[in-house]
Formats: sequence, structure tokens, C-alpha cells
Amino acid sequence: MWICLMLKVLSVLSFVIVKVSADLTCNAVLMLASGNQTLYHLDAANHSDTNNSGVFCRTAIDGIGTCWPRSVAGEMVSRSCPEFLYGVRYNTTNKIFRKCLANGTWASKSNYSQCKAILNVQRKSRLHYRIAVIINYLGHCLSLFTLFIAFIIFLRLRSIRCLRNIIHWNLISAFILRNATWFIVQLTMNPDVHESNVPWCRLVTTAYNYFHMASFFWMFGEGCYLHTAIVLTYSTDKLKKWMFICIGWCIPFPIIVAWAIGKLYYDNEKCWFGKRAGIYTDYIYQGPMILVLMINFVFLFNIVRILMTKLRASTTSETIQYRKAVKATLVLLPLLGITYMLFFVNPGEDEISQIVFIYFNSFLQSFQGFFVSVFYCFLNSEVRSAVRKRWHRWQDHHSIRARVARAMSIPTSPSRLSFHSIKQSTSV
Repeated sequence: MWICLMLKVLSVLSFVIVKVSADLTCNAVLMLASGNQTLYHLDAANHSDTNNSGVFCRTAIDGIGTCWPRSVAGEMVSRSCPEFLYGVRYNTTNKIFRKCLANGTWASKSNYSQCKAILNVQRKSRLHYRIAVIINYLGHCLSLFTLFIAFIIFLRLRSIRCLRNIIHWNLISAFILRNATWFIVQLTMNPDVHESNVPWCRLVTTAYNYFHMASFFWMFGEGCYLHTAIVLTYSTDKLKKWMFICIGWCIPFPIIVAWAIGKLYYDNEKCWFGKRAGIYTDYIYQGPMILVLMINFVFLFNIVRILMTKLRASTTSETIQYRKAVKATLVLLPLLGITYMLFFVNPGEDEISQIVFIYFNSFLQSFQGFFVSVFYCFLNSEVRSAVRKRWHRWQDHHSIRARVARAMSIPTSPSRLSFHSIKQSTSV
């Protein structure tokens, strides 16, 4: 009997010790997480609430190991998600919720629904990032290949060298240089180079941004030419090549120099890729590009309005060329501009919107050169007609050479004729 009584007393004491140790451990965790001053205010608030209502939930630890502080009855208490649980890392910015019931006891279950494992998110984001990198490489390879073919075509066809096609040619050249520097950036820069911030990597970044900006200013040159030729009804003879060279190649240069100076003094890190919070030096060159796109959209609005009214009945070859150029520009400008209008769009923290943003941006950025070469060269009727004539001329030239070669291969030398006649005479 005495033995049973002693066992009961020991069990009660062990329960009390475990409970007190759990409370002390939870209080210690809360003190480390919140600080002594915060815990002091928490206890003072709890004592005042206890004096008013008389009912509160005691400090406790749930089955997961989360510490729940003493709270007023009827209160919904929130705690941060655990950093690690069963070896898996979780996002601690999200919250766990548990109800302190009216009778002063904790709800049997805590709401862990907002706690998300970082491991799964990292795996998904890593997978989507790899797919986006593949799309970028495929798009830039295809763009560089088609742009190079278009560049050779414009170089070889001297018969179509008018100002309009010279603008096309320079636009294609700017995209070739931009894609080439993109490959240099991808193949030469790694995390170690980014951290070292060596001068050559900053120079590569500057060259890439310059050619990127030049491609948009040559697109602005396309819009200026069409607007001048159709809306303002000026003679295109007054437009000179040097004007568009200044627009396409010269104007971006001082803007990029100003951006480089700003980066050097205010954001000189990681090879000048990206930007720190509160530093807006990148808008030195991004702002003019967005402004150029907006002006081009205004140009296109006026061009389409004039084409719908004045040029509908006209069927001259020049008018047909203008119409096709306007169609190409109408298609290309949104393709070129959507990616930069997305600067004003924040996909937020939603995973699906971020994935859509990544894929959409990767596709448009990488395939821009392909669309430029297709619409301004491969679908250009003037270029296609010149290529067809050149091909027929080459075929005719080679067929004439083949006929001459066959004619020259007939044995007509005097020695062979005399030998043949001698054989005939001897046989007779």
C-alpha cells in the first residue's frame, strides 16, 4: 500500500516537473525570440488581462514543438512557422494560428496550413529557371542565325539599297551585336566574376546595354521614316542617311556613358547587373527606351489613320511598300515593347504569376531578333523579288557555263581528225 502511494506521488511530481520545465523552456524560447523587454510587456499585458477577465491560457508547447505564450481567453494567437521541421526548411515569414478557448484551454490543433516548405518551392523555381535558360539560349541562337542571313542578304543585294532598306539593315546589325554580346555575357560571367566586379565584365555589360539601346533607337528610326513619308507627306529625298545614323548609333552613346558613370559612383557591384534597393541608375537608359516606344506608338497611330483615309484607293508600288512596312512595324513594336512595359508590372509573390512572367519575358526577349529578320527581310517582297532575280541569274549563268563546258569537251583537235582519216583510208 505504501509502495502504491509512493508511486502515485512520484507520478504526480514527474508530471508537475515536466509541465514546469516545458513552461520554462517555452518562456526561454520566447525570451530569445522576442527579447527581455518584449517579454516583460507581454507578461504585464497578460497580468492585466487576467485581472479583468480572470481566464487565460497558460504557456504551452504543442506536439510540433511551437511555444504558445500565455494568452487571454477567446484570443486567436499567431506564431511564426518553424524554421526546420523533420529536416525540412520552412518559410518563417508565414504564420501558425491557435485559438485560446473561452474556458482557458488551448484548441487541440494548431493551424499550420500557411507553413510552406522552402525546399519544394526552390525545386520548382530551379526547374522553371532551367527551362527559361533553355528558351533563352534557343531563342538567341535562332535569332542570331536568322539575323546573320538577313545581314548577308542586305549586304549582297545592292539593287535594293534605298534609305528604307538601309534602316532595316542597321536595325538587323544592332540586333546581331546585341545577341553576340548576350552570348559573351552568358559564357564569360559566373558568380565569382560577379563578385569580383572586374573592369572587363563591367565593360561587357556596358556594351550589351549600348547595343540593346541602339536596337530600340533604330526601331525609332523606322517609325520616324514611316511617319515622315506617310503622315507629313515630305519627300523622302530630304531624309538623309546620316540623320538616322545619328539617331540609331550616336544618341544612345552619351546616355550609356551617363549610366556607366552613375553605376560607377552609386551602384558599383556585381558587374553592373541588377540594382540595389533605392538606386535608380538603370532608368538612365531604360527610361529613354520606354519613351522611344511610346513615341513610336503615337507615330503608328497617325500612320494607320492616314493609311485608312488617304491611301486606301492608291495602288502604286511605293504605297504598297509603305503598307507592308506599316504592317511589319505594327507587329514588331508590341513584340519589342511589351517586355519593357513589363517593368511597370510586378508579378507579386504568387507562384503562378511569377512563372508566367518568367516564361513570357524569356520568350519575347530571346526571339526578338528572329521576328525582326522575318518581318523586315524574309517577308519583304522587295527583298524576295531581288533574291529571286539573283537566283535565276545564277542558274542561267551556270547553265550557260555547263553548255560551254560540254561543247568544249567534243574532240575537235586536228591530230585526232587526221588519225581518224588515216584509219579509214587504211581500212579501205
